[in-house]
Amino acid sequence: MKEFIETIRTKNFTFLWGSQVISQFIFNTLSFLIITRIFELTGSTIAVSFVWVSYALPALLFGPLGAVTADIADKRKVMTVSILLQAAVVFVFAYFYAHYVFLSYAVVFIYSMINQFYMPSEAAALPQIVARNRLPQANSLFFITVQVGLVAGFTLAGVFYNSVGIGPTLLASSFLLLAAAINLKMLPLLRSGKKIPKGFEKGVVEFFSDIVIGYKFIKNTKAILFPFILLIGLQAALSVVVVNLPVITSDILKTKASFSGLLIIAPAAVGALIGPALISKLLTKRVRKRRLIEYGLFVLALCLLILSTIVPVVYFWIGRPLAILVFLFAGASYVFGLIPSLTYLQEVTPEDLMGRVFGNIWFITTVVTVIPVLFSATITEIFGVRLLLFILGVVGVAVVLLSRTIIRKVSNYAKRL
Repeated sequence: MKEFIETIRTKNFTFLWGSQVISQFIFNTLSFLIITRIFELTGSTIAVSFVWVSYALPALLFGPLGAVTADIADKRKVMTVSILLQAAVVFVFAYFYAHYVFLSYAVVFIYSMINQFYMPSEAAALPQIVARNRLPQANSLFFITVQVGLVAGFTLAGVFYNSVGIGPTLLASSFLLLAAAINLKMLPLLRSGKKIPKGFEKGVVEFFSDIVIGYKFIKNTKAILFPFILLIGLQAALSVVVVNLPVITSDILKTKASFSGLLIIAPAAVGALIGPALISKLLTKRVRKRRLIEYGLFVLALCLLILSTIVPVVYFWIGRPLAILVFLFAGASYVFGLIPSLTYLQEVTPEDLMGRVFGNIWFITTVVTVIPVLFSATITEIFGVRLLLFILGVVGVAVVLLSRTIIRKVSNYAKRL
C-alpha cells in the first residue's frame, strides 16, 4: 500500500490519472447509452456488434498514425486536443441523437478516431512522469481506473438513462471532458527527443518509415512479441463479452439487460480492484510475472466454463449468487493476465519506440477483434450465449498450455519475465 500512496503523491501522475479517470468514465457511459439504446430498438446482438465495428474502423485507418504521433509530438498537447475534440463530439450528439438513430454509429466512429491519438500518447507519457520502479503501481492504478470507470459508467448511465434521459447525460459528459482537458494542461511539456523533419515530402516518408520500424521491432523482438499477442488476446476477449453483456444478463442471469452493470460489471470490477494489490504484493516477493499471467489466464478460463455449463442449469437463487462470485474471480484473474504483461512491455521497450509499441497494441487489438465480435454475435443469435462462453473458456485453457511451450522456446523472454 505504501508504494501506491507514494505513486499517487507524484504530482504529474495525479494530473494524468485524473484525466484518465474522467476519460474512462465518459467512454463507458457513452458506450452503455449507445449499446443499450440500439439493443432496445432492435433486440439484435448483431446490431450491437456493429457498434464495435464502428469503433474498430478508425483503428485500421488512423491507429498507426496515432502511434507514431505519440513518438514525435508533445504528448500533453496531443492528449489535450484529443479530449477537447471528444467533448465537442459528445456535445453535438446530445442534441441530435433522437432525430437520427444511426447517428450513434457515426459518433462511435469519430470518438474512436480521436482515441487513436489519445491512447498511445497516454501510455507513452506514463514512463516519462513515473519512476521506473513505480510503473507496476502506476499501471495498477490506471487499470483500477478502467474498472471503476466501467462499473461507474455502466451503472450510473443506466440510472441516468431511465431518469433524466440520454440528452442531459450526454451534455454533462461533455463538460466533464472539459475538466479532463484542464487536468492535462497542468502537466509539463512531454516532448519527444525525436525532431519532426522539415519539408513535407521528407516528413511523410519518415512518418511512414517510423510505422514500419515499429512493426519490425515488435515482430523481430521475441521478448516483446509474446506479451504483445497476449495483451491483444485479453482485450479481444473482453470486447466479445462487453458486446454480449445484454444477452448474458437476460439469458444466463434471467433478468433485464439494464441490470448488467450491477450484476456483471460491479462484481467483476471489485475483483479487478483486489487484483492489483495482490499483484503488487506478489511482485515484491519476487514471484515471476510469468506465473501470475498463467494463473490468471487459467482461472479466467475456468470462470467462463462455469458460467456456460453450471450457472444456467442450477436453481435460480443458487445460480445468481454463484454467477456474481464467478464474475468477481473473473475480474481478478483478468488483471493477473493484463498488468504483469503491460508492466513488462514498458520495462523492456525503448523510450523512442514506446508510442509505436503501445499504439500498435490498441490499433491491432481493435482491428483483430472485429471478426471475433461479429462471429460471437452470430453464434449468440443462432446457438445462444452459453456456447460462446464455453468456446472462450476452452480457448483460454489452450492458451495457457500453449504459452508454456512458447516461453520454454523463448529463453530470453522467460529469463526477463
